[in-house]
Amino acid sequence: MEQLRVVDFTGTQIKLAQSARRIVCLTAAGLDILLELDLEPVGYLTKGVANNPEFYGERAKQFKPVGSWIAPNWKAVRKLNPDLILGWSFPHRFYRRWLGNAAPLYLMGGTGYKAALQRLRDVAQLTNRVSQAEAAVIQFENRLENYCSAIPTQEYKTVLFMGGSSLNYLSRKFMIETNIGTFGSIMRKFSHYPWVEPEKYNNEPGLTNISLQQILEVDPDVIFVQTYPPSKASLSKQLSVNRIWQQIKAVQTHKVYEIDQLWHSGNGTRMMGITLDKIMPLIYPDFITPYNKSLGAN
Repeated sequence: MEQLRVVDFTGTQIKLAQSARRIVCLTAAGLDILLELDLEPVGYLTKGVANNPEFYGERAKQFKPVGSWIAPNWKAVRKLNPDLILGWSFPHRFYRRWLGNAAPLYLMGGTGYKAALQRLRDVAQLTNRVSQAEAAVIQFENRLENYCSAIPTQEYKTVLFMGGSSLNYLSRKFMIETNIGTFGSIMRKFSHYPWVEPEKYNNEPGLTNISLQQILEVDPDVIFVQTYPPSKASLSKQLSVNRIWQQIKAVQTHKVYEIDQLWHSGNGTRMMGITLDKIMPLIYPDFITPYNKSLGAN
C-alpha cells in the first residue's frame, strides 16, 4: 500500500504506512473531525467536550483519559498504542519530542473556516475517509450558500463575537474574534463584521483585545458573548451596570446573547454548522426559522 502523506500546520510531514484507526485526540477540533469522518478516538482529554450531546455523549465513557489539553500524559498516550495523535500547534508542538515517540503527531492550526476544511481533509487522507470528508465539506458549504441566499445585502446586521472573564471586566479589555477568525470569516459572508485583525497582535491570530469604548464606536446590532473562568456570573451580567456598555445598540435592543462552545470547540465543520443554526435566527429572525430556542437574550 502506498504511504499516506500530509503536511501539518507546522510544516511537518506526517507519513503513515496504512490508514490510522487507533487515534488519540488532544483537541476539540480533532473530535469534530473524527465525528465527521464517523470515527472515535481511543483516547481523549481527562476533561473536555467529548461527552456533550453535540459530540459523542455516553459513548465518550469508553475513551481513555490522557491528561489535560495543556499537559497531556504522554505515558497514558503511549499505552494506547495509537496510529495517530491529533493535537493543536499550541501547546502540543512543545510535546512533539515525547508524543512523537508514540505515534505520528498531526498538529492543527490556522484561522478562518477554510483552515478547518483543510484540517478535515488532511485527517481524512490519513484515515482513508476522503469521501466522508468531502460530503461534510459539501454539506457545510451548502449551508453557507443557503444563508447567503436568505439574507438580503441591505438587511445585513453588524455583529460582534466577544468573550472574557471577571479579570477582563476588571481590566476593561475584552477578547473579540477578528475578521480572520473562524466565525469572523464566516459572518463576513452575510453580515457586517468590521473587527479587523490588527497588524500587530499579542494573542493568537484571529483574536484580539479591545475596550468597551472601541465597541461602542462601532455600535454593533448583535453581540454574542462567551464567559470564561473564573467568572461565576455571566460576562454580560457583569457588564450590565457599566455605563458605556449600556449605550451600545445591541444592549439597548436586548440583542446580547450568551453562547457556549463558540471559539474553543467551534473549529470544525460540525460545530460551526450547529452554532450557525443556533445564532442565525437570533441575528435575522425575519429571514431565518429558529433552529434551537435554548439560547436566550440577556
